[in-house]
Amino acid sequence: MTSTDEVNEIDLKAILEQELVKVHFQPIFSIREKMIVGYEALSRGIHPVSGKIIAPLPLLKAAKEAGLIMEIDRIMRKKILESFNRYFPQPHELILTLNFETSIIDKEIGSLQLIQLARHFNLNPANIVIEILESKIKNVDALAKFVGIHRDNGFLIALDDVGKGHSNFDRIPVIHPDIIKIDRSLVMNLQDDYYRQEIFKAIGRLSHKIGAVVLAEGVETEEEVLEVMELGTDLLQGYYLSKPQEPSFDFTGLVNRLVEPMAKKFKKRMVEKLNINKIQHERYTLMIENLVNEISTLTDEEMDGKLSAALSNHSIAKALYVLDENGLQTSLMACMMDHQPRKGIFRIPPKGTDYSTRDFYYVLMDDGFNRKSYTSEPYISPATGLFCLSISTRYEDKHGKTKILCVDVVPNYLKNMGRIMTLFGG
Repeated sequence: MTSTDEVNEIDLKAILEQELVKVHFQPIFSIREKMIVGYEALSRGIHPVSGKIIAPLPLLKAAKEAGLIMEIDRIMRKKILESFNRYFPQPHELILTLNFETSIIDKEIGSLQLIQLARHFNLNPANIVIEILESKIKNVDALAKFVGIHRDNGFLIALDDVGKGHSNFDRIPVIHPDIIKIDRSLVMNLQDDYYRQEIFKAIGRLSHKIGAVVLAEGVETEEEVLEVMELGTDLLQGYYLSKPQEPSFDFTGLVNRLVEPMAKKFKKRMVEKLNINKIQHERYTLMIENLVNEISTLTDEEMDGKLSAALSNHSIAKALYVLDENGLQTSLMACMMDHQPRKGIFRIPPKGTDYSTRDFYYVLMDDGFNRKSYTSEPYISPATGLFCLSISTRYEDKHGKTKILCVDVVPNYLKNMGRIMTLFGG
């Protein structure tokens, strides 16, 4: 690579005049469909004297300082479309994603340069995805105009690096992205970080709600590939699957060598998880039945002392409490506090706490649902600070009054089926 000092000394006009740009492509995969759906284009400069490759950041920095950023950016786009047309000829369904220098978007609004290039190389704009790094755009009106013009001409729009730095989600209504690219900073070691998993899932749900495709960037390990797929990504790219390659590279061989085996591993993973969830459900069901039998004969006055004893008999339960038919907490919350509890506004709910506005209460008490039990998604409890899920069960006490038993349990997501019996005390 050429150093920054060498870049500052080169003749940028020579690069422009001789079109000294080298293009690489990094494939974008759909593991579920076992195919390559497209490529991201990455361009580099070529030193006019030494022939060394010039990395994009120092090249663009030098171009900005010389007032030639628009010209350099345009020549890069030209060489990208030229290479794409040459090595991936029409007709095809492959998409091409390319970065657009965000600092010049306001100047490019009326130029229609990309539109003209697509026509020149006989490329369908519907196959071209313009990546927008919205965090660097200050002029929102210019961004909206730029996106509107290109979308009206058939181009797709991607929101790049979501989850990195200062992502402005208020730009989503402006851009209406077709693709949302989740940054490597969220993908990295995702399997070991509950917070990142939940953020990833939230972005994924948002994307699918607005009709956008989710693309996970920068996957570098097999576990990251499997994790982002489980969390709902549609497309993937990253060094684990393929580094950027010259356009003459045989990308199709990657499908047989890597993608199809990965699809089999993902299927196996999900089947194992379904089996684990089935065992967990059976374990939870048995625990709830035993708990209801233990407390259904108790009066409200007897409940407080007995809940703690009941809790100690069930190791997977971390908190127990009872509600009446109106959703009011009639017992103390019995907690297995084997850790430092949260403080301040995070407190153990006292007797009289009203749960009548919670989803589980509506489901259990509305005859239209005809449900006796409700299980939440996993979450971190504000009361105990524990990662848990809540199981709420409707039952009748010895006087025929409707009660709801609420149990917080710690879910266990196992990656090894051999550990199941150890976990459950078998």
